[in-house]
Amino acid sequence: MRKPIVTTLIMLIFAAYFIFPFYWLTIGTTKNVSQLFQKSLLPGVPNNFLENVRAIFTYQNGLFFQWLANSFLYAGLGALVAIIIACMAGYAFRRYDFFGKKLLFMLILGFAMVPVFATTLPLFMLFRDLKLINTRLAVLLPSFVHVFSVYLMISYWNQVPEEIFNAAQIDGANDLLIFFRIGLPNLIPGCITLFLLVFVGIWNNFFLPLVVINSRARMPLVLGITTITDPQGFPVYNLTLTSSFFTILPLLILFILLQKHFKPQLYTGR
Repeated sequence: MRKPIVTTLIMLIFAAYFIFPFYWLTIGTTKNVSQLFQKSLLPGVPNNFLENVRAIFTYQNGLFFQWLANSFLYAGLGALVAIIIACMAGYAFRRYDFFGKKLLFMLILGFAMVPVFATTLPLFMLFRDLKLINTRLAVLLPSFVHVFSVYLMISYWNQVPEEIFNAAQIDGANDLLIFFRIGLPNLIPGCITLFLLVFVGIWNNFFLPLVVINSRARMPLVLGITTITDPQGFPVYNLTLTSSFFTILPLLILFILLQKHFKPQLYTGR
């Protein structure tokens, strides 16, 4: 009996460790600046939540909603295009044998290990030459190709039995029909998993927009909230915390709605 108790205690400690930042952020939305500096772990008294929300939503004529729309554009469109490209690449690896296939897969796996911020400077120089700095394309284009997503989709396509493809070919189906009518319906969990991973990655991407976006009207939410200041140019911490709470809320809702479809997969070589 002692072992389950110890295990439960350890799991509770880890749970508290991961939940505490969200709790601290939540109670931070109920405080004004002076209450924040009191360093209390209790909600603010009096409660300033509604005042903070009102100030965020009316900040500079609704700039918060512009940032929110930008984030949904960058993350939603980027994740959707990344799914399409990754699915096509995964299908090519699953169905075709070509020279250097294993080497290419190893390169894909290797590039997936490269930190995102390591590619920011080359992207900045490229977009500068293309005159795309301070445009939404400078954030969208790098989001369309997600190397780890290609690896993930290869593993999902490898779970589709070969007999299904052979039967479709016997019935006269071409590659497009096999891809859209035979393959993709079997990959719904993989596509949703990929969408979640890429969406969250783009939504939380701070460094690339920081480098390539100058206009506040084009900033995503995660970057825009760091620019919230009072008329004198000083940070307004309670508003930054409140906007941070609303920044993670869409991700929380998305995971709750789609978690039953989340199905990680391992690569099984073909």
